[in-house]
Amino acid sequence: MAEILCKSIITKSKLPETDYCCNIYVGCTHGCVYCYARFMKRFTGHTNEEWGYFVDYKSNAINVLKKDIKKIKKYERVLMGSVTDSYQPIEKKLQLTRRCLKAMADFDINISILTKSVLVLRDIDIFKRFTNCEVGISCGINNSEVSKILEPHASSIEKRFDALRKLKQNGIKCYAFIGPIIPYITDLEKIFYNIKDNVDFIMAEALNLRGINLPLFKKRLIELVGEENTNKIIATCKNNEYWNMVEKTIVKLSSKYGIENKGFFRHVKR
Repeated sequence: MAEILCKSIITKSKLPETDYCCNIYVGCTHGCVYCYARFMKRFTGHTNEEWGYFVDYKSNAINVLKKDIKKIKKYERVLMGSVTDSYQPIEKKLQLTRRCLKAMADFDINISILTKSVLVLRDIDIFKRFTNCEVGISCGINNSEVSKILEPHASSIEKRFDALRKLKQNGIKCYAFIGPIIPYITDLEKIFYNIKDNVDFIMAEALNLRGINLPLFKKRLIELVGEENTNKIIATCKNNEYWNMVEKTIVKLSSKYGIENKGFFRHVKR
């Protein structure tokens, strides 16, 4: 972990339904082996450290934010954490995300948060101050044993499902980000069953093989399902017809459980 200074904290975004991104940390210690954001190492200077084993914190984030925030229009949305998780384990001590959220609440920014950490529950009091605030929790792997290997330092899937329930109980608009969907591992039916009545909508995403550490990902998969099944999973990720089937399944399950479906993001051309 290292302290760094930033010149700006809010940057323009090319992501769907997002105008700006706010990344308070650099790197991530959740250690997800499928993480696409490892491309950030090209810009961070961490030549000797593996992605997932370092995190830098922008110690001047709150002061820079108070300047950057003035450029955001009322209708524009800011996503907290596009290439990192705003609720890193170290956030419990540093509280940089919490302090930045307080500043955003003073301006009543249109805010969106996506995380794998139940530490997000700590800030429910701040979320209630926003007119437009939505909190998403990633839940693409519903098997706790698989999760321990593929996303070892994230909150358990059971705790994430419970966090969605608590957010909903507190009147917070919340959603499940069902991703990455991994062929033959992600059980969509079970995920929808566990989030029913506790989310306002869902978004979903196929596993993105581009940008990940494929040898590491394969190694971990082999530990779980063996080499033959691992090769099958990798091959299926490149099969457009498979993702067509997944998309249809998501539409059916959204209808079955009465949950709004805001989109399925895939990485194989139709």
